[in-house]
Amino acid sequence: MRCILTVALVALCCTPAFLQDFNHYRTVQSQGPVPKDFTDRSAAKYAQELTNMTHDKEETRRERKGRKKFYLESTFNLDEFLGSGNVLFNDEISTYTNSVLQEVLKPYPALQSKLRVYTVKSPVTNAFTTNNGIVFVNLGLLARLENEAQLAFVLGHEATHYEKKHVINSYVNNVVIEESRDYRKLSSSDKAFAKSSYSRELETEADQGAIDIYIRSAYSKDSVGSIFDVLRNGDHPIFWTRFDKRTFESARYIFPDTLVAKSVKSTYPQEDNDDELSTHPDVRKRKRIVARKFRDGGPGDLYRVSKTGFEKVRKMARFELCRLYLLEHLYFDALALAISLQEQDPTSVYLKETVAKALYGLAKAKLADDEYQRQENWASTEAYLAEFFSRQTAYETSVTAMRELNKCLEAAPENKEIALMLSDIIRSLAAEQDDLEESFLRTATEKEIPELEYPYTQYAFLDFKDNDEFFERFDKQIAIVRKEIAESKKITRKKKKIKVKEKPLDVNKIVVVNPIYKKIDTRKKQRVRHIEAEEVMLDIDEKIGVAAGRLDLSSEVINPNNVTSGSIRTMQANSILNDWIDEQMRSEKLQVSPIYNEITALADSYKTDHFVWMGGISVTRKRRGKVWLVIASAAAPPAAPLLIPLVFTPKGRSMYFSLVFNVRTQALEVVDVRAMSVRDNANILQSNIYYTLLKLKKTKVKV
Repeated sequence: MRCILTVALVALCCTPAFLQDFNHYRTVQSQGPVPKDFTDRSAAKYAQELTNMTHDKEETRRERKGRKKFYLESTFNLDEFLGSGNVLFNDEISTYTNSVLQEVLKPYPALQSKLRVYTVKSPVTNAFTTNNGIVFVNLGLLARLENEAQLAFVLGHEATHYEKKHVINSYVNNVVIEESRDYRKLSSSDKAFAKSSYSRELETEADQGAIDIYIRSAYSKDSVGSIFDVLRNGDHPIFWTRFDKRTFESARYIFPDTLVAKSVKSTYPQEDNDDELSTHPDVRKRKRIVARKFRDGGPGDLYRVSKTGFEKVRKMARFELCRLYLLEHLYFDALALAISLQEQDPTSVYLKETVAKALYGLAKAKLADDEYQRQENWASTEAYLAEFFSRQTAYETSVTAMRELNKCLEAAPENKEIALMLSDIIRSLAAEQDDLEESFLRTATEKEIPELEYPYTQYAFLDFKDNDEFFERFDKQIAIVRKEIAESKKITRKKKKIKVKEKPLDVNKIVVVNPIYKKIDTRKKQRVRHIEAEEVMLDIDEKIGVAAGRLDLSSEVINPNNVTSGSIRTMQANSILNDWIDEQMRSEKLQVSPIYNEITALADSYKTDHFVWMGGISVTRKRRGKVWLVIASAAAPPAAPLLIPLVFTPKGRSMYFSLVFNVRTQALEVVDVRAMSVRDNANILQSNIYYTLLKLKKTKVKV
């Protein structure tokens, strides 16, 4: 059986969908068919949970209500997460982790059949499970694991959470605590302690369950304790090489020694931290329990499914983290990881571009005075890298970024993403530096430029394959900035408005991405009306199509709430678009997206640059002042037919929003937010969708 499993895994990993070139790495994507977890309606799942709900005679009425509320909230919240684009399925990473789950649970076939694993695009070192048997494993955890045996133990831990019903028990316990009279009298810290102490009990039980599962497996018993070291260091960067400034130097472009720290201090957390308010027991206690159980070690393997498979999956997770760090603007983390990975893959174009993109983002952040970019808490080898770039000024980092970006562009002249970043950082620095064009040597025979604040930077652009091509771009971008500044001063001096030439947006097709809709009724105990909102979403695609058709617009809807097993293209597109919009919302300054090439390729496939994010929320609440309405009706009988119905009509308020982006220019071309003091209905929703698209047709942009 094990041989069959291994052969199947190897065969699957060799299919075209799973072949991975780490030199020109491409982000991992979900593969078809789409699992039922993603396609089944939330309301149907909730109804099934209620049908399966057993009656416990010892259960209190409050606990039973808590369970029902848990099924409602968890079902809809889980499905929202599944549709977020952050969850991968049927990909190489998820396929491998599922194989390890099946291996470690071989002695437990009943439990084995109820669980499945999906990968989460998150850098956080974590794994978690749901009440219905889904185990989520973050890329951040997979990137840090040392061997397959550690993964098996983690999966055993999550399997115990499911088997012992820890998720629902924890929820019900918190509901009972919150609704008790004594809870309201507690201080904030006592409230936190009341909840965290129960959570620690569950984590300890899950550790014990993982030990029991692991003991019966064929995995090595000597490597388990180190998993807690992995978890302990989860907040620190993945970096295993001492930073060397020569990485970015050339024969004449040499950094001053003042940028290099002579020593750094270690700030790693201690194992015996107080766990009183933590949801998990401290690492020292957890390691001691495991060590006691596995004191004598025993036979077993570090790898049961595939050592090659594990190492490839871990490598993929690390390459994915480079992308995630860039999207989350964690530029130091991206830089540290990419530099370390270059030890094994020194020629990887993907890693070289990651370094260049990280330096670009770091330079943009420094130019905008983003203080959060400092990494003063880093320790050990990674602290040298953080200290080096923290000591650099915005000017120095911008020059380093330009060097690395141009080297990448020389290697791949067709790379639009890198070209845009290079042009953008030149313009950004030119806006801050009046004499930028006079600050660099253009040929090796030129005399040194005197009286520069950072003399070494004048040699930055002498070692390119084609200096003339670089300086042609350099001068062109500076000229654009100088022209913009001159025109701005001219307008200010004349103190009059200059008529801007505009033209209508040329939009023939739109793609609406993951439309959202929420219903809230403050008159109800369950205020968030999940089921009613889902009913609205079922025909939202049709409403968008009708509105677009009336305006002669072609339209498509990427709606993860309305997919079938064959909707893999929709799910893949939703994932990339979710990454892109999240990064756009994170940016306070205009800068080139680190996945610009991915998003424009998607635009090409959909044959439009215009993508729309839209949604609505409807709130119903009790109408106040009913007594005064009755009095007014009595005082003014002619108005009674108008006023009396208001006494029995709840007050409603609706809000609609839409954002229309041109993903190729990254411009937010239409913002439409509309609030209405009426209860929502199908006709109002339809009209608001129509007027949003009408506004798009009427919007004009600068020529």
